[in-house]
Amino acid sequence: MKSEFYSKWGWIANPFILKIDPKLFTGYHQQVDAVKLHIADKHKIAMIYGPTGSGKTSMLKWLEEELHETNPILYVSKPPQNAEEFIGIFTETFGISFWQKLLRWKPSLQTLPDYINKKVNNQHLVFMVDEAHETNKEVLEWLRVLVDQIENVSLIIAGLPRLPEKIRDELETFDQRITTRIELTALEKEDTKELIKKRIEAVGGSGTVPFTDSAIDTIFTRTGGFPREVLKMCGRLVHTAMDKDLNVIEVSDIEDHREVPQSNVRVDEQVVTFSPKPPSKQQIDDLPYKQRKILEILSREDWLTPTGISERLDAKTYKSKGHAIRSTNNILHRLMIDGFVQREARGKAFMYALTPRIKILFVEK
Repeated sequence: MKSEFYSKWGWIANPFILKIDPKLFTGYHQQVDAVKLHIADKHKIAMIYGPTGSGKTSMLKWLEEELHETNPILYVSKPPQNAEEFIGIFTETFGISFWQKLLRWKPSLQTLPDYINKKVNNQHLVFMVDEAHETNKEVLEWLRVLVDQIENVSLIIAGLPRLPEKIRDELETFDQRITTRIELTALEKEDTKELIKKRIEAVGGSGTVPFTDSAIDTIFTRTGGFPREVLKMCGRLVHTAMDKDLNVIEVSDIEDHREVPQSNVRVDEQVVTFSPKPPSKQQIDDLPYKQRKILEILSREDWLTPTGISERLDAKTYKSKGHAIRSTNNILHRLMIDGFVQREARGKAFMYALTPRIKILFVEK
């Protein structure tokens, strides 16, 4: 029984479930100080960006929890595809009066700034929009206009690394209004240890037991300090420890551990083995064009299928869509062997992402 196994470490549950808990947010001290100063100084627009799994949503939810007693907060987990939907988001948050409901009144896009100014009532609104890379130019431009017309607001948008490029290339006026730019890359070694410790203690454990310090150092090296990758690796190691009835998780257990089950790592019925040494920046630069292009695509958007990747390549270089997908599969096979990408089986499809170390190299490039 899982519960019986966890109880020997004092746990009441698995601490490494992938869930957002603001109380467990860890690290990024300079970035946290920067966004808090941005809000305290009442600047208008800040942008937080970083790869998938770097902790953007956790940081926003931590801010929501930290500031809710002193500031009105509006957190939007995913921006709509048309500006009109924001009317419902704001009225659901701030409400409308009985008489306005009776008259079926609601603000329009034109009257929304006045409505918000009255509802905020001289307090400073913290307006956070997550996954901002997923919306369109028109919505982002409307957000810029809205923020210009609200007297007391700090807008914080968060998204993948392609968000700054998108705004810079398509929305120069918006770009000029961003006063704080915050990049999340990965945790430091000590913060990685603190993340593991907080998770374990949150379910009743003590310190970092059952992980040894040297095991945590290896976890940091293998994951590159990406919070989500740290949690996923720790979770898999705990399940391995359960299968082997281990009391302590050592470096040797990590060395023996396969990140992806062997049965899920097959291309044309051949088992794929991974390169023992992480590739370097120079190795990336020396790759053939199409291999580099696929890595660049995955650096902007994690966990894509071969079809999704091929659609983002230049289709004109292939005879047909089928040729493009087969070529992409062959390239991904090579990149997995060389340790550039990882693969997971999700339902009937395989999804691909950069390995943690390669993510860091792309952030640094």
